[in-house]
Amino acid sequence: MNPISTAEAMAMLSECFMEPVAKLAPDVLRESVPGWDSMGALMLIAELDERFKIELTADESRTMTRISDVLAFLDRHGMLVD
Repeated sequence: MNPISTAEAMAMLSECFMEPVAKLAPDVLRESVPGWDSMGALMLIAELDERFKIELTADESRTMTRISDVLAFLDRHGMLVD
């Protein structure tokens, strides 16, 4: 459960959403990320639980509209180092 950098978080999101990391940035909208669908959201929930032991509920996940929302969630839980 080691904190990660923003770059590492972006790589994790790239894997969860099956999108090239170059297409992801904090200001990118959820609707602009084809892989951030219901399956991608489940992948993110599972990854956060497995890697950090953080529970992201389905309701919380639905409120996330930008990549920056995921980064802020990680930061609130002390899992983002920069």
